[in-house]
Amino acid sequence: MNSVMFILGFISALLVLFLWRAFHLKRFDLSDELLNLSPTDHHWGNLGFWENTQDYQQACRQLARKVGDTAELNPQADLLDVGFGCGDQLILWDTVYHVNSISGVNTSQTQVGLAQKKLRQAGVNAFLHHYDHRAIENQPDRTFSHVLSVDAAYFFEDREAWFTHVHRVLKPEGKLVVTDLVMPDQPSDLLQEFIMRCLLWLCGIPRDNVITLDAYKKQLQEAGFSQVTEEDISASVLDGFAQWLPAYRKQFEGLKDYPIWQKYMATSKFLSWLRKHDLLRCYLISAQR
Repeated sequence: MNSVMFILGFISALLVLFLWRAFHLKRFDLSDELLNLSPTDHHWGNLGFWENTQDYQQACRQLARKVGDTAELNPQADLLDVGFGCGDQLILWDTVYHVNSISGVNTSQTQVGLAQKKLRQAGVNAFLHHYDHRAIENQPDRTFSHVLSVDAAYFFEDREAWFTHVHRVLKPEGKLVVTDLVMPDQPSDLLQEFIMRCLLWLCGIPRDNVITLDAYKKQLQEAGFSQVTEEDISASVLDGFAQWLPAYRKQFEGLKDYPIWQKYMATSKFLSWLRKHDLLRCYLISAQR
């Protein structure tokens, strides 16, 4: 009975996500406002780092801080943020780490516009561009000391080629730091592989991007990086978000009236299923030029 209910639920969720994708409800717009229903003017959009908090905005700040600390951001840093969302983390790079310069690219024109407004209000200077991750191909060699991507790199088409361009634009001893999705092993079950492919496609994540940790590190090394380090943050990120979301929804019954909300609930259920079968993990990965 449980198996039948899961299959029916899975098919229903697939249908919801298919319709959401088919009608072009933008993945990168301002839908993250639904996750930030509080008096403060924040538009965080990452999965969060859920240690000692059940507050979404605090969890997002904690994940950004973990990335910034791993990158060892400092007042001399010339930073490129790829996939910066609505700009909250850009303000954090400035106010917490006092970096020398901030550049950013993001694929949503709406988010870029909002980020520019928020940064002006916060008095933060940054060079922001509406483009996707491939904008890095046009950057001069050895431009940045740090390249960061928080919960975005798994969406990049041809991420392996992107690694090569990141290595080129980094200064000597510069750092790439990302949070990314990794498989523990290749799925041995054909049904699990099929389900995972469906989920990734519906989420807009290229299947080739979700690889084992050894394969991931090999891609970085072949791009020229050395000193690749990794930390498994799955429990504090994937599990934390999946557990928080249903409880958050109960606080705001009106959320069920938003079609886009079904995307978030489906994401929560899918994360729980993938984690239950140990098909997906989240890693904080750092690589030095």
